[in-house]
Amino acid sequence: MAVARSNAFVIGLTVRQAAVSSLALVAVITLGWFFTVRQAEGIDGAMAGTMGMDLVPFLVMWLPMVVAMMFPTVGPSAVTAVHGERTGMALRAFTARTAGFLASYLVVWMLFGLAVYVLLDGAAALIAIPPENAKWVAAGIYAVAGLYQFTPAKDRCRARCQSTRCADVDDSSTHAGRFGRTVRAGALHGLSCIGCCVAFMVVLIAVGMTNFAAMAALTIVIFVERHVFRRGAIVSRLAGVLLLLAAALTPFVGWLHPGLPGPDAGDMPM
Repeated sequence: MAVARSNAFVIGLTVRQAAVSSLALVAVITLGWFFTVRQAEGIDGAMAGTMGMDLVPFLVMWLPMVVAMMFPTVGPSAVTAVHGERTGMALRAFTARTAGFLASYLVVWMLFGLAVYVLLDGAAALIAIPPENAKWVAAGIYAVAGLYQFTPAKDRCRARCQSTRCADVDDSSTHAGRFGRTVRAGALHGLSCIGCCVAFMVVLIAVGMTNFAAMAALTIVIFVERHVFRRGAIVSRLAGVLLLLAAALTPFVGWLHPGLPGPDAGDMPM
């Protein structure tokens, strides 16, 4: 099985840099899942849209969810991007610039979360559809998400995320300091990731924003299509086929749309 070069992020690092980055990444991802699970307590994961939340609580839930789902993929890319700029970097500078990359990446995702909230809140009338029609809305969500996997936009964003210099900046920014370029690179990579993963985030509307089984499955798919195969298009297309299959089955299989519950909806099997 071929592994993308961006996944081999410890090559060329000192032992200390590799240990610090690996342990920190695992710790942050673990905390992301921990807070996601804790915040989901008392929330009906089958509720659609904003789940009755105001903006701030929604974003507080959104942030650890992004960390939990995206950092397994973006963490190695961040280390690769930072280390690729200069060898022999001191641990302090390496850590600061990696943190800057990830912080700007998260800011972009938080802005996207704000846009998601506004759209869901504005579409509350649509989401509050008669229960008997929920299955058709869910089928439409799956269909749109599945078709997106075959679009040129998806291919471009995935290719950008897969490249060894995952978020390289152009020559026009060379006058800026190294830290500034790293922060800008993190923001650009965040935009690419959103373009690559937007279909999967849309699917969470159908299955529930706090559906942990779906979150774990999508996290694996995101990681595999970015890092495991050199040609992630294969994984993207397969995911698209599965989403289109879900669209066809959803009107007849209630547990495929617990986030938009109708009279035939149920919990997803574990």
